[in-house]
Formats: sequence, structure tokens, C-alpha cells
Amino acid sequence: MQSDKSRGRIADASLLRVVVDQFVERPAHPIGDIKQFEQLALGLIDLLDAGSVARVVRPLCFYAETPRTIFARLFEKGGACAELALAFAPSLPREHLLATARQGEPALVRALAQRTDLDREMVDALALRGERETLRALAANWSAHLDTAARRALVLAARDDITLARILLDRGDRAIEPEALFLAATRLERTGIILNACRRALSSGHMEMRQAEPGFVSRLESAALRRDRDAMAALLADALDCRKERARAVVSDSQGEALALALAALGVDPDAATRLFLCADPAIAHDVERVRALVALVRSTPQRAAMQLVAAMTGAAKGERDAPRRLSARDEGAAASAWRRALPRAETVRKFDQSA
Repeated sequence: MQSDKSRGRIADASLLRVVVDQFVERPAHPIGDIKQFEQLALGLIDLLDAGSVARVVRPLCFYAETPRTIFARLFEKGGACAELALAFAPSLPREHLLATARQGEPALVRALAQRTDLDREMVDALALRGERETLRALAANWSAHLDTAARRALVLAARDDITLARILLDRGDRAIEPEALFLAATRLERTGIILNACRRALSSGHMEMRQAEPGFVSRLESAALRRDRDAMAALLADALDCRKERARAVVSDSQGEALALALAALGVDPDAATRLFLCADPAIAHDVERVRALVALVRSTPQRAAMQLVAAMTGAAKGERDAPRRLSARDEGAAASAWRRALPRAETVRKFDQSA
């Protein structure tokens, strides 16, 4: 049975909702009405908890005639009210916003990332914080202009956050290269990403195919036969010189295309790839057409294109340096040269991953 105090709070919240709804219904108000609303709303806000107030007063954030004292009181109340005011209150001092972006609490910073009036310095400060929810909010803010540094920070973080990667793809920002976001892409988007990579690889000249070391392939097949994804990820992480969790994401890709590209990049022959797909994932293994399509992807993707895509997905930075150790000894020099030509931006990727 509800106490009198609880019933009173419910009544106050209902009254505040009615007052707010009536106030925002009209496009303009006489000065006297605004003053009357201000006095009543501030009194009710003081009586309620921050969560209840934030749920009720949100329409005021998008109403031109909302008194500035309302936003000031929301900031004072803190919690969800302060977050709401920080996200939507008009004409806040720039120095206050920038200081919050650099040093504010994560919840407030996440709210700040939703503002439509962020300037370049604020966006860069938000992107450099590296907090998952803040980065997602910033990426989802289509009003925010992302410069090169901000895009790099977001794409780097998106390798480890598939939700962020999907948000970035949905932005439709042509300046964001989608290769690093491959794992979050739809099947149609993946087709376009692969075709573009193949087009670039074929236009940049011939690259001699290199085959993976038989011992590595044998160990990978053995792990696949045991359906030991952890062991497969460890082997791929070592071969690609990337983080194990990123290699695990490649192995765990439900469509199998990321693993197919990794096998193509490492020079695993189609027969071995077939055996891997028939063992690694039951959902793929039981779909004959899917296995055939993945093997065809391994067979048809130029190794240079596969290497570039996998490097972008995993942040593999030293593949061009370590690849010769995984290939036949007699071709070490030529292989090293081929990997360097295939990954002209590897030095840039390495710089990004120093903080990853």
C-alpha cells in the first residue's frame, strides 16, 4: 500500500507533466504566463527526484520560450537533470562545454556528445577520451563534424566495439574508410568493401602469391576440428600479428567472410580452407552453399586485397615484417618486399595501434 509521501510525489510528477505539456503546446506566451509557469515549474522540480524530473521536462529542452532559469535549476539538481540540460540547453558558455569535454564525469560527457553545436576542439576532446558510450554518442551525432583525428580515434575504437562500428557505417561519411568496420557491415556492404579492395589491389600491379607454412595450416585445422575457437584465434593472432581478441572476432564472424579473408591473406590454399569451414562453425558447416561461397572468396580474392582488409579489421601492423618467417625460407626477401608493397599504409596503422 502506497504511503502518503509516495502518493504525493506521484501527484506532483503528474502535475508537472500537465504544466509542461500545456506550456509547450502554444507557439508563444505573454510575459506574465511565462513568469507564472516558471514559478510553478521550479517549485515542482524542487519537490521531485532528478530521474522523475528528467522524464517530464524533456519537451522544454526543444521549446524556444523555456525560461533559462529552468535549465539552471536542472544543472543544480544534478544526475539525469544535469545530463539533459547539458545535452540540450541552448547557448551554454563554450569554455564550460570544453572543460566538461576534457575533464567532466563520463555521464555528463556522454550527454555533451549529443549537442548539435559542438565545435572542432570539443569533438576532438570527446573523441580522445576513448570512453565507449561517449564515442557511440558522438558517432551517432550527425550534427558533429568529424575531422581526420576524430575519425581515426573512432575507427580505432570501432575495431573493438561492433556497435560503434555499425553507427559509423550508418553515418554514411565518405571520409571514413569502411574496411576497418567490415565485421559490422551487412552482406551487401561487405560485398562493396571487398570489391573496392580488389579493384585497388588489381590496379596497383601484380603481386606473387605466397603460400602459408604447412605446419601453421595443420595446427589451424587441428584447432578447427576440435572446434577450439580460442586456439584458432591464438594461431591467427600470431600469424597476423594482432590482438587475440580481434583475431577471435574474425573467427567468430557468423558469416565466415572475415575468416575467409584472413585465410586468403595468409595464403591458405582452397582445399585447406574447405576443411576449415567444414569444421570450425556448425552453422556454416551445415550450409553447403555457404561453404562453397566462402571457399570461392578465398580463391578469388587477390592476396594484396585480403591483406589490406584484414590489416584494417584487426589493426595488424607488422604483418609485412613478420610474414617472411611464415613462408618458405627461399622466398624470404621477395615475400618481405611483396608485403610492404601490399600494405603501403602499415606504418600509419602501427602509429594508431600504439594506444590500442
